[in-house]
Amino acid sequence: MLEKQEKADLAARIRAYLAREAEAELGLLQAEIFVDFLAEEIGYVFYNQGLRDAQTAILRRLDDAAGDIDVLEKAKPR
Repeated sequence: MLEKQEKADLAARIRAYLAREAEAELGLLQAEIFVDFLAEEIGYVFYNQGLRDAQTAILRRLDDAAGDIDVLEKAKPR
């Protein structure tokens, strides 16, 4: 859930965007309702992409660590 100030900031940005790009006026309450709508309807897409990005980064680090371990392994004495 968004913090009150985050929601207000997003609503203000949406209002400014619509005024600039679509010459549309949107009230603060309408913009906040629209923010809620976006969060509910498409927020999961960004959330899931964030999870996939995090998984990729973690797997990359694990691969790096595995390579480091291979370098540290000692050979069997002769």
